[in-house]
Amino acid sequence: MKLQKYSQLFEADIKKNKGVPQDYIEGVERKGREKYGYTGPNQMEFEEMMGALDSIMRIQQGHHEELTEIGKEIIMNQYGGILDGVELDIKIVDPNDAEKAEMVQKMTQEEPEIESPEIELPQEEIDQNEVDKRKILNNLMQGEAQNVHSMMHFAKDKIDEIDEDLLHYYTRLLEINKKFDWLDRANLEDMMKNHPEMCNAEEVEWKGEEGNETPVIKVRALDLPMLIHETVKGIYELIMANAIPENPYLAKRIMDETDTLTDEKEDIKFGPFIAADLRDFITDHIQRTSDKDIQEIPNLKEFIYGRLVELDANTFVEVMYAILSGDQELADKLMNDADIVYNAAQDADGTVDVGTFGVDIPNEEIEDDDALKPKEKSYADMSKSELDRELNKALEVDDYDTIKKIQPYL
Repeated sequence: MKLQKYSQLFEADIKKNKGVPQDYIEGVERKGREKYGYTGPNQMEFEEMMGALDSIMRIQQGHHEELTEIGKEIIMNQYGGILDGVELDIKIVDPNDAEKAEMVQKMTQEEPEIESPEIELPQEEIDQNEVDKRKILNNLMQGEAQNVHSMMHFAKDKIDEIDEDLLHYYTRLLEINKKFDWLDRANLEDMMKNHPEMCNAEEVEWKGEEGNETPVIKVRALDLPMLIHETVKGIYELIMANAIPENPYLAKRIMDETDTLTDEKEDIKFGPFIAADLRDFITDHIQRTSDKDIQEIPNLKEFIYGRLVELDANTFVEVMYAILSGDQELADKLMNDADIVYNAAQDADGTVDVGTFGVDIPNEEIEDDDALKPKEKSYADMSKSELDRELNKALEVDDYDTIKKIQPYL
């Protein structure tokens, strides 16, 4: 089933999702409002944002290809382990680029109806868990795309060679733009229609003969962070493709309720929090339930996501509810029952010795035995993936002192 965008009037609501506890989403709403408010950027921030955008466009002129290559290198360094057989057609372009304009136009158009059979049959009832699963996956996709903005810091030296102020402008533009994400009256569809030149575009295509097709992630973006953002969205679209029902009628009805531009605005708000909490749970789960440290397997997290996606909708919703409600015992059990991490590690490298999974280690034993407690690592001892996690955490709370401490080791 190929991925497509749909624009309908009926959208799933993350606040009514059975996989997301009510108190959890209320907590995210509080945290988001405390940090980003209700009214968007103030006048001073808006002027600063426009100035940063002008500076970015000016500095990037003549460096689009160079910055695109930096973006590709970042993506391959972080996701190369899952991109075998995937083509990246990604570019930084000018606002009025013709290809980008065509892609944006397609994003705002309704997909044509699938032809119905001549004999009208009773419509199959949609399992609400399928809708809830798809809605959570869309939040994870949007969240992962936003939570990886810090990856551009891995290329700080190369970006500084172009202009030492460019990374600062990128970072500040992203910070102020987040306030628009929490501005309730902002209308994403109207913005795309009224200012298509300021939009970034991403789509997943397939080329080649049926049965031997190559997935192509196509991105046309205005700057480096958005190139990374949109490409990661495409990567997660591919990871999550297995969750789309094979029945095209059923798939379209589910996506009609979850894949609209109104949905996307909601996903952009809540997705970063859900994705960050799932990422933290997976890290802790591996440490708790495995007798072997396998976190350095390239792209293990993405392979775990791929296995989670394959769970039936009922189980997936139950797993996510357990994780987000903080029911660690149930979440660990459900993950172990489905052999999620073991199978993901085998997917990543079928020859790797992944150790023993599902080992119950009582919490009180860990607390009482200092020998079992992990030693605190310094930044100099951390791997690239560990540095990335620490940098993401610091960026999420605007901890610039920590960011400065981490940067020399990137």
